[in-house]
Amino acid sequence: MNKFNFKNLVGITSLFIASCAAYFSIIGIAMLFSGSKQSAIIMAASLELGKLVATSYLFRYWQDTKVFLKFYLTFSVLILMFITSLGIFGYLSASYQKSSLTDKSNEEKVQMYESKKSSYVEKISQSKLRIKTIEDLRLSQERRLSEAMTNTFIARNPIQLQEIQSQTMELISTSEKNIEGENKKIQESNDEIFKLNEGINQLKLSGREQSDIITFKFVADGFQLSMDKVVKWFISILISVFDPLAICLLLSYNNIIFVEDKKKII
Repeated sequence: MNKFNFKNLVGITSLFIASCAAYFSIIGIAMLFSGSKQSAIIMAASLELGKLVATSYLFRYWQDTKVFLKFYLTFSVLILMFITSLGIFGYLSASYQKSSLTDKSNEEKVQMYESKKSSYVEKISQSKLRIKTIEDLRLSQERRLSEAMTNTFIARNPIQLQEIQSQTMELISTSEKNIEGENKKIQESNDEIFKLNEGINQLKLSGREQSDIITFKFVADGFQLSMDKVVKWFISILISVFDPLAICLLLSYNNIIFVEDKKKII
């Protein structure tokens, strides 16, 4: 009973893995031939079925099969395994590229926002520098007026004193307007920086939802490799045990049946 259950478990597992591999491969191949998608799906599905049947046939009738047919079927199974792996690679790569393009687009937007922020920060610095220059000039003019008020010679000349006062008041009034204008520029720049920071935070939050990209970034940083290279190796390792495992389990299932039949004969 246990052998029966295990035999069926091996067979079901083999078919399940083979079905998964076939699904991803068929979708991947269909993406390559999007102009004839339905035809490509039918073709790929038939080849996947043929691969499994050919594998079982070779195991069961290896001794009774002619050399040419053995060679051709073995070659076909190996080529179809490669095609299946290539289809899976294409499917997974396309999925990664879609997420990667979104991530790169977000990174470019963040860089653009950071560049704009730098521009606004520079404008704020320039406005603050102009305000300081205006304040220094106004302070200098106020000192001049104060010195004129205490200067005995100028104090005796009311026309000259009035002219100095008028110039000082005009300068102070102009300075206040200029300072007010620069402060307005600073406020506008701060408002723009706030909006840019909100945009950057939203982009970063949306990037965190891409858990696959975050995982690959973590691995890439850990091994100091590019993310594309990490993804390529990960997919390559995955497909190296995907369809080959299904074929090996199918051979194991046939081997169990062969051993059981042999015992029955004995």
